[in-house]
Amino acid sequence: MSVLYVTQPEAVLSKTHEAFKVALKQSDGSWKKHSVPAQTVEEVVLMGNPQVTGDALVYALELGMPVHYLSYFGKHLGSTLPAYSRNGQLRLAQYAAHCDRSHKLEIAQTIVTGKIHNQHSVLYRYDQKDNPLKNRKKLVLEQTTLDEVRGIEGLAAREYFACWSAILPDKWSFNGRNRRPPTDPINALLGFAYGLLRVQVTAAVHVAGLDPYIGYLHETTRGQPAMVLDLMEEFRPLVADSLIFAVIKHKEIKPDDFTESLGAYRLCDKGRKNFLQAWERKMNDEFKHPNFGYRCNYRRAIELQARLFGRHLQEGIPYKPFTRR
Repeated sequence: MSVLYVTQPEAVLSKTHEAFKVALKQSDGSWKKHSVPAQTVEEVVLMGNPQVTGDALVYALELGMPVHYLSYFGKHLGSTLPAYSRNGQLRLAQYAAHCDRSHKLEIAQTIVTGKIHNQHSVLYRYDQKDNPLKNRKKLVLEQTTLDEVRGIEGLAAREYFACWSAILPDKWSFNGRNRRPPTDPINALLGFAYGLLRVQVTAAVHVAGLDPYIGYLHETTRGQPAMVLDLMEEFRPLVADSLIFAVIKHKEIKPDDFTESLGAYRLCDKGRKNFLQAWERKMNDEFKHPNFGYRCNYRRAIELQARLFGRHLQEGIPYKPFTRR
């Protein structure tokens, strides 16, 4: 099974019999059509502003297939999700934990320690061994309020990204994380990779039956999917950040693969295609699961974490963040 990515703004996704049809506009104004058997597709990602017909959208939902929407820069805008879990008891447990101050703090500490552990692992792998993140991880558990935990998380993030310039080749300038819009190629890659990661976590949260808008580390204000953002944290370094270092190291993405407009950077068509191919390889890479001992890939690992979080809420089983050495 694979993900169907439609990235051309003027593309049209429709349905014919048991297949999806993707029509791509050519430079001469003609249309080139591709047929994709529905049984080979697990989910659909539309980037930019491609068209999707009602028949195609309904067919995807009937097959239990989520359809995700990303902006031109890769920001996750929303998802159309099929009906899956109707586990009301899990939702009640999720709400109860959210209202329990000590439980909420404990969950937030677990999420942040997992994220910092993985950030440290990434830096260590790229020979940045002299960094303060190991001490920050210990410091998280000493905090007594959510704001204090968030403060340590923010400090660790700044220290983590401050080490990137020593890892990246000289021709890749990076002065820290920025968004909306990304003002350099590295931040453009980060925004794109985090948008793709959010797609996977959104689908996993939905399958597990969790409420995407009730989280613990992230606030539930402004309608942001706090639960999705919570579960993303431990995977950001291992999946998105590691992939960015890899595609740059292997020259799959180069500085001239970006376009700039009014100070905002984004991948060109060729660069976006190369990055999506690398993303799929990353998601399908198999490894030994650190908690269960059997082999799985990152797409499966993300779903397992969402289900484990649900078991923690309902059954009291300790939640362990996904970490790798």
